[in-house]
Amino acid sequence: MEIAIFGAGSTGCYLAGQLCLSGLKVTLICRPAIKQKIIANNGITLSDYQGFNQTVMPQALITDITQQSSINGKFDVVFVTLKCHQVSTIANQLMAITHDHSSIIFMQNGFGSFDSIKDSLDHYALLQGITPFNVLQLPNGVFHKGTEGVFTLQKNPHTVAIQSALICQGFGCDIAADFTPMIYGKLLLNLNNALNAVTNLPIKQQLSHYKNRRVLAKAMKEWLAVCEAADIQLHQYTKVKPTWLPTILSLPNWLFKLVAKQMLDIDPKARSSMWQDIQAKRKTEVDFINGAVVSIGEIYGVKTPVNRAIVEHIKQLEQRH
Repeated sequence: MEIAIFGAGSTGCYLAGQLCLSGLKVTLICRPAIKQKIIANNGITLSDYQGFNQTVMPQALITDITQQSSINGKFDVVFVTLKCHQVSTIANQLMAITHDHSSIIFMQNGFGSFDSIKDSLDHYALLQGITPFNVLQLPNGVFHKGTEGVFTLQKNPHTVAIQSALICQGFGCDIAADFTPMIYGKLLLNLNNALNAVTNLPIKQQLSHYKNRRVLAKAMKEWLAVCEAADIQLHQYTKVKPTWLPTILSLPNWLFKLVAKQMLDIDPKARSSMWQDIQAKRKTEVDFINGAVVSIGEIYGVKTPVNRAIVEHIKQLEQRH
């Protein structure tokens, strides 16, 4: 099975590293800066908040898909790890590197990007995947997992084989047939991405402040109200039910620290991907996350003033940087 990671940034490199360490053939399609960093450091180094640290070199590193002709055949599986706003324009590139029986797995946060491309690739096996943990890109080609969780993939023969390889290596991987609850449940957790960028604090420090948690709780309540109006059940990624999260986040500091020990069991360095985008002066995915709460809320007549304000704040940060 030939696997490609299309648009390998922080999450894509972490996924590539786990796949390589699990004995799978992986090619990275990435920016020249990522390729140079990996070569300069003799591979991708994966680390995590529990002390894992290992380095591996992918099978190939490609910065231009026309180079793909140097590889025998086409890719059986392509993981698309680009940002949401980049997805709608890549249909032709994906067709150039796949065959009729390829699986294309979209690993984006939020809503909208998958719908923007699926009609252009309707004869392929199109799947979705989720990264329910934080990955921070560190110096020297290190990609650091700062929170708990394992990659979650939509079920088909390719992803079942990938799951088996990852589990054998001890990484873990979840498979789901119905991905709608997974996407909706992940968005609930993703609502903190923007708030982490706004506070400009490590996630653990951010969640230690009552006022910050209260804003997150209010943003989550809005999404839960939208999901209730849409009659959508959310997948449970945490130890507690999704509907309980706003209540727990709203607890006083002393009680929150007692009740939510596992929620705070994250690396002190962990930051959100949106914080990384703001720092790097890149366009964020806020329109597909908090913005999706606003737009879907409008469809069902649910008011979402907190998420609307968060979107506006992130837009201001984008312009400022």
